[in-house]
Amino acid sequence: MAYEVVPLEDFSKVFGSTTELSSVTIGGQVAHVSDEFFAEAYQLLLDEPPVNLAKQYGPNGELYSGWETRRHNPAYDWCTIRLGTTGTIIGFDIDTTHFNGNEAPEASVDAAYEFPIEGATWKEILPKVPLGPSHRHLYKIPATEQATYVRLRIYPDGGIARFRVYGHVTPVLPASPVEPFDLAHIFAGGKVVATSDDHFGSSSNLLLPGRGKDMGDGWETRRSYTKGHQDWVTIKLGAPGYLSTAVIDTIHFKGNFPESCDIWGIYSQENVPDANSDGWKMILSPVKLGPHRMHFFQLSSPCEQYTHVKVSIYPDGGIKRIRIIGTLMAKSEAVPTGTTTQDDGTHQTTPIVVEEGWEIIEG
Repeated sequence: MAYEVVPLEDFSKVFGSTTELSSVTIGGQVAHVSDEFFAEAYQLLLDEPPVNLAKQYGPNGELYSGWETRRHNPAYDWCTIRLGTTGTIIGFDIDTTHFNGNEAPEASVDAAYEFPIEGATWKEILPKVPLGPSHRHLYKIPATEQATYVRLRIYPDGGIARFRVYGHVTPVLPASPVEPFDLAHIFAGGKVVATSDDHFGSSSNLLLPGRGKDMGDGWETRRSYTKGHQDWVTIKLGAPGYLSTAVIDTIHFKGNFPESCDIWGIYSQENVPDANSDGWKMILSPVKLGPHRMHFFQLSSPCEQYTHVKVSIYPDGGIKRIRIIGTLMAKSEAVPTGTTTQDDGTHQTTPIVVEEGWEIIEG
């Protein structure tokens, strides 16, 4: 199978629009491993970069941030990984950072849609490639068929610090076109396609499952001292839809949350609509935001279809998650069935719009 070596400086250009399908943040996990004598394989999928543990020792030898097997394997070692969600794969980052003299000399990757039973054949998607010490190795491949599992093989043994699988999510959409769901969610195929600033935290975090663990897995922009400044993020929805409710979550952002926000929608054939296009329509007028809580807002124009939303924050700050609730087909009546409130015990409550067919789940 053909592959292309990607220079590290071209990472954003080649993989910037993809999703890290193997990330533990979306549920990626090690399913089976041949050997992990010196360092456990779960570390392959950690989001944080590998740290240097030089001259630190445990019962089996020197510690490493990554996966390391015993010496003198006559064939190869392997690690089977269940991806966080089914998707098509277009590339990899095989990182040997801090493994110098004990790095795996070569590696290959296989894929499968379901966990192969004993004797079943994996499909090779990256042939055996050479690896060097303490280096990130980026490889691009032709888009695969849908895959749920990958198998990393190293020849004959050694260590890998991180292994990242990049591709595109296979969207999970509701069976009923009038069932409300989060069209911006990563599992629905939602994707951040443009942003004004990612200085302290990546805007792609906004669409992840759950509410995260700290400010590090949210979106945070640099401070601005310019009057009238705003930051923004453009989200391509998983499918064109009719939007009813937005959830803006500022959990963990207690002194650096935005003062306010608004939301715009557009129907566009372009993957990345111009942020300044006249085609954007305001679907949420500017509203105040508070610290460390979920805000629920009813959107206007529920009978118009949109492909993208743009969330603007004023003047700057951090948001943990954005949820855009809607349907694939317009409802004949979009009347809220009730309202409620949520209070963290310290701050004023925020109105919550409860739409028929979905419920508020507190994290």
